[in-house]
Parts: sequence; structure tokens; C-alpha cells
Amino acid sequence: MKFRFSLFFSLVVFLVLCGFLYGLRSIPVAKIWNNYSVAYVNNSVSEDLVVFYLENEGCQDVISLSRQVVPFVSSISPVASYDSEYLDQRLKYFSDESSAYRLFYIPEKYQDNASRAIARLSRELSVEAGVDSVERYPWLVPLICLAAYLLLFFASKYRSVFALPALFPLLLSLSQPFYSVAAGVCLMLLAVYLINGLWTRRKFISAVFRSLYIDILVVASLMIMLAVSPTVFLLALGVCATAACAFVFLGALHEYNEYKLSFTYIPIFSAWQIPVIYRKTAKYLVGTCLPILALLIMFLISTTTTPAASIQGIAVPSPSDGTIPNASTYSLPNMNSFYSWAWKQISYPYRTLNDLSEVKDPKDGDSVNVAHYTNTDEGIVVTEEPVLTYNDEFRKKVKEENMTPVSVEKLLASQDDDVVVKYSSGIKSKSDSQHNGINLALLLTALIIPLALFAAYLGLGRKKYENSK
Repeated sequence: MKFRFSLFFSLVVFLVLCGFLYGLRSIPVAKIWNNYSVAYVNNSVSEDLVVFYLENEGCQDVISLSRQVVPFVSSISPVASYDSEYLDQRLKYFSDESSAYRLFYIPEKYQDNASRAIARLSRELSVEAGVDSVERYPWLVPLICLAAYLLLFFASKYRSVFALPALFPLLLSLSQPFYSVAAGVCLMLLAVYLINGLWTRRKFISAVFRSLYIDILVVASLMIMLAVSPTVFLLALGVCATAACAFVFLGALHEYNEYKLSFTYIPIFSAWQIPVIYRKTAKYLVGTCLPILALLIMFLISTTTTPAASIQGIAVPSPSDGTIPNASTYSLPNMNSFYSWAWKQISYPYRTLNDLSEVKDPKDGDSVNVAHYTNTDEGIVVTEEPVLTYNDEFRKKVKEENMTPVSVEKLLASQDDDVVVKYSSGIKSKSDSQHNGINLALLLTALIIPLALFAAYLGLGRKKYENSK
């Protein structure tokens, strides 16, 4: 009865987990812009109709041409505007170089919605349209996790007991094929391998929770998943719960098989008395570092050789920190261009008409001063007071007060302030340096943990009876 119940319950948990892993699956996507997808639609389709299709699929805050307004108007001199070059140049973001296609920028969180909307528009109106996102499943990532699985499977004392619980972390790497997730999966597999050595012994469950080695591996893997995203963390919790159910089922199966035998063996030592780390298992602490190291190397390579995210050869505004292939000779405005324009507009009321032709792009520390005249006993004293200073505080204030969710400046702010933007028909997908830094830290953490546990094992010394292992 116990065996049948555990079998039924484990199957239910397994099916639920598979449903979530499939429903919440994710694939790395190559895009031209950080945090935004670019949609292109033939010029024969009106902008309002394209926005209608996008919003009908749930897309919000779509950046389009007709939604652009003058970012800033001085309350002191609202009519005066002597520099319109930036305002004119920024409108080029909404068409390709040949002006044959309209361009729209959709926030990354609506990427799937945008793909459905543009596909539906193209199908129903029979026009050329698409999205820049390029989805490529990184098969090497789950294959490396499979290699770690096989390594620990053949090293396990009870291979059938390792195979089932370790299968679920492997499925997580298929559902979320990211480098950091795969590194966390390797730590999970290592924890299952260590648990395997305590199998069939008394006090098995309590020994698992009492083992500092196992606890560190499980907690570290979950923290890595949490750092990736809350969704991945919840999936990882589901994987741990399902693996626990698998152990319960295997325990019930073991008891059921033992019950049918006329004679069985009972281990003398309880799980509390058996070391989790000894000579053999210590080797695989270091051995598990090999697949994690492979993931780290692949990640470092991917940050410099990312797949091209182009739009079928159409030359569109493309950001890059370096040389842009197939690019136009002139640059489009970036965030620094916006700051420069805002500086000139805000400082306009404080300047004389004679100075306007000499106003250049500002540099850090530039200021606008207002003269104050004070009548004293010694005569009139002139003092100057800075009313505006071009610095980080000025740029932060301009960004916070003069951008809307649908302004092109919102798109520019997702890149570096001094990024080069040119028309290009093919550019390496833009990588978020902060995001890459977090992934690198997570991979290094996953690599260090098994080595630290191995060092702790060497530092604590070996028990005498370990020499017989």
C-alpha cells in the first residue's frame, strides 16, 4: 500500500514539474538593443495599424515615431529653440537606411507578444514584417550537464538510486539552458551523488540534513538559481522537491523488495556514522569542477562571439562599443547627444544672444554663471553664482524628469551614454555588461564551492577507517 501510494504521488509530482518546466522554458535570444526588441514593417502599413496589432497582443510602451515629443521646453523661454539638429536626427531611429520600413521598439518583456503580433500582421496583410530577435538553442549547455550526470552516475555506489533523482536537475538544464543555471545543476548533481553514499542505512534522512557538505551544495545551487531569476529559483525548488519524492519512492520500493525476501542484510553502521566525503568521493568534488570550468570557458567565449542579430539584411540603427560591420559612415545621436541638447536648452535663458553661436557641446564641470551686483562702501562689487553645472547630477535629473516610457531617449538610455549608433545590416547582438558580470560571478562561485569543500576535507583530515574505502 505504501509503495503504491508513493508511486502514485511521485508520478503526480513528476508530471506537474514537467508541465512547469515546459511551460516556463526559456531560450537565450540575440537582440540588437539591450532590453528592447526591434520590429520592422513595410512602409505601406500605417503606424497606427502596426501599434494596434502590437497593443492587441498585450504590448505596452511601444516606442514609435508619432509618439515622440520635444523632451524639454523651458518654462522661462518656451518658444526659443536654436538647436534642432538632435530633434531631427533622433527621428531616423524609426526607419531603415533606405526608408522602406518603419521601425518600432518593444520592451523586452513583451518579446513573445511582439513576435505573435508581427507574425499575425504579416500573415493577414501579406506584407514583409518581422522582429530582430534570433532564438538559438544552446545544445552544448545541457550536454555538459549530461556529461556531469554520466560522470557521477558511473561513480555512484547505487547507480539506479542516483539515476532517478538526478534526472530532474538535468531536465532543468534543458528547460533553462543558461550557463549559470547549468553550473547550479552541476552542484545539484554532486549533492545527489553524495546522498547516494548514505543509501539503505538507518537515519538516512536526518543524516542528509545534518551533512554540511550536502547542505552547502544544495543551498549554493538554489542561491545561484535565485540570482538568475525568481522563476528559475521556483523551478529549482520544484526540482529539489521532486528529487526528494524520488528518494521516498525508491525507499518504498526498496522496502517492498526487502519484504518479499526471506533474508536481508542490514548495515551495521547508521548513516550518521558514515562520512559523506572520503577518498573516492573527494575526487569527484574536483571532477565536477571540469564541467563547470567548461561552462565558464564557453561563457567567456560567448561574450565576445555572440550570434548576429540582424533583420534580413535591412540596415537599421545598431549600437556597438566598437567597429560596426556593414555600417553607414555617419552616426546617429546617442544619450550624450541628448544631454548636450538638454544642456543648451536649459541654459538658453541665462545666455546673451551674442553667446549662442559659440555654445559647444558641454564637458564635465562646465557651468553657467549669473552675475550679482552688490552696492558696498567700497563701491559696486560683482560676484558670480553658478546656476547650472554639467555633471552626473545634471544628467541624472534630465534623465529622470524628461523621459517617458515611449520616448526614444528611453531606448538610448538602455545603452552606454557614449555608444556608437550607425545604420548596419548585421551586428553582433548587444550584451549587457552588468548582466554578464553577474553571470561571471555566479559561474566562479559554482566553480569555487567544490574546491572549497575539497580543501575543507583535506584540512579536517581523514578518519583512520577511510583508508579502507
